[in-house]
Amino acid sequence: MYTYSFKKLKVWQKSREFVKAVYLITKEFPSGGKLLPLPH
Repeated sequence: MYTYSFKKLKVWQKSREFVKAVYLITKEFPSGGKLLPLPH
């Protein structure tokens, strides 16, 4: 029986590209305030 690799699916490939783009963008954010609560 042949199983189709999920890595060949277009939706998988596009989601990987999206995740890489998000990581590249957020890498440029300042690291000091990522987890600190913001004052209201």
